Amino acid sequence: MNILALCLAMIEDESQQHKFEQLYHRYRGLMYHCAEALLHDSHLAEDAVNIAFMQIARNMDSVGDVDSKRTKQLMVTAVERKAMTLYARQNREYQHTMSMEEVGEVTVTNEHENEKQYLLEEAILKLPLEYQQVILLKYSREYSSKEIAAILEYSVSKVDQLLSRGRRQLRKMLKEV
Repeated sequence: MNILALCLAMIEDESQQHKFEQLYHRYRGLMYHCAEALLHDSHLAEDAVNIAFMQIARNMDSVGDVDSKRTKQLMVTAVERKAMTLYARQNREYQHTMSMEEVGEVTVTNEHENEKQYLLEEAILKLPLEYQQVILLKYSREYSSKEIAAILEYSVSKVDQLLSRGRRQLRKMLKEV
């Protein structure tokens, strides 16, 4: 069973099934491109896209108009979150399979950096969705506050406020770790 059929089977409402099918055909390529850009691995990118679509199928009530900028950003954010999770998991598994003799002193620093990156990614995933979106757009996609405001249909001041609050929550979470 392919992912589209599986996701459609998860949705009971026929109009929501039709909407999901439109989302799938409209955004699948974009989502794959975003995941592949983060992961640099076509198989993991495909996994991230499939997992994101399964999550979206479970939450179709939260998806607005198929063609809106907000929905597009929701789709991109969903796949980026899944890609980051897969990336972190892959790095943890890779680190556990290598012996210290194989990696030498250089990797000790890299492991420390990877751990910090993993903690940051995990903290971002624990933020409310609004904060996640603006932080990922700002720091992962390198959009300006003005561009983020246009994408999410917010005012620039609201984007700046969300960024500030999101960063404050991240600092608080990371201090606790």
